[in-house]
Amino acid sequence: MTPADPATPERAIGGAADLAVVGAGIVGAAIAFGALTDRPGSRILVLDQGAGNTATHGSLGVLAPWAATPGQRALLERGTARFHHPRLLALLRPHLRRVPVLVAAGAPTLERLARSTVGTTMGPASPRTVRAARVACGGDLLLWPGDGLATVHGGIAVLDTAAADAALVGAVVDAGGHQRTGARVTRIDTARPRGQRLRLSDGSTVTARRTALATGPWPGPTIGSGAARRTGEGAGAGTRIDRSGETPWRTKRMAALHIDRELPADAPMVCFPDDDLFLLPTPADSGGGASSGGAWVSLRSEQWDVAPHGGPDTFGPDTLDEGCRVLGGRLPRLVAAARAGRAGVDGYTADRTPLTDLPAPGVARASAASGAGARLCWGMADRVLELLAP
Repeated sequence: MTPADPATPERAIGGAADLAVVGAGIVGAAIAFGALTDRPGSRILVLDQGAGNTATHGSLGVLAPWAATPGQRALLERGTARFHHPRLLALLRPHLRRVPVLVAAGAPTLERLARSTVGTTMGPASPRTVRAARVACGGDLLLWPGDGLATVHGGIAVLDTAAADAALVGAVVDAGGHQRTGARVTRIDTARPRGQRLRLSDGSTVTARRTALATGPWPGPTIGSGAARRTGEGAGAGTRIDRSGETPWRTKRMAALHIDRELPADAPMVCFPDDDLFLLPTPADSGGGASSGGAWVSLRSEQWDVAPHGGPDTFGPDTLDEGCRVLGGRLPRLVAAARAGRAGVDGYTADRTPLTDLPAPGVARASAASGAGARLCWGMADRVLELLAP
């Protein structure tokens, strides 16, 4: 990988960047790699503030094929071609695995999921899958009256999101791009004769022809020059403000318990969509450093308007207690093995459809991934690059 020169990013890429990507999480990495795929030889500059507790690092990387809204379906569908690009798949393959899945839910939910599935199909779960799930969960799957059992044909792909993120950004740098970390972009001036000027928190500036904002739950920069727009300034730590003065999305904690117990090699992923709960077995040899074996249990947290960095109690006793209560409602035999796990923060819209828009000419935004950045980032990247196309 080409070494970074944080003091002189423009010199490192030979002048003004063709595209500056603000944010190096999985969404920003997908945008940067997508731009390079579309236009080989483009000068790509990736700017990241270097925050450690991000949605990307907290993600379990489940690439679920379900689209809860027409907007999610559009992003999944438009991202399919990018995800299956041979060069991208070659980069991601070491960080991908596929797991069988059992879905337990009421008939209306199963019917809705079947209608919303993109790129595959659902059907009745086999007795073998049900049996493997019961063994993995200690013998108990608490089902409510009317619950049915289904599966996704071919299983579900799981991505080591942090490792994939690093691989994508590394590929951009190796192709002549540049990455700068440790400085936040505070302002973008769009009406400049030589292109947009991005001002950084350390007082330095860089120049780019176009800019893509992928700052996750963190406040974005002020955008100036006539069509000025403030995003997040003056708001609380967990809100974003658009030009109408309304909050288009809110921050929310993401949480996953770790199950400190080895599961059988054939253990499926077990999903309870009515509870927004799933169990993801993670063998110790699955690679990527995402787990030391056992399993992860992702659950719906109701901790809203959390500071983007997660706050001082990122995964404290309250989060653990909340998780164990949810887990006990469906998988009671696993509660004793539950431990504090991962927690992060992401932006959530009311219907969990990410925002992709053009807040100013030549500046596109991809935000509020709503905890689904790993599976929707390819469609978000495709939309942003379409918005920025000459």
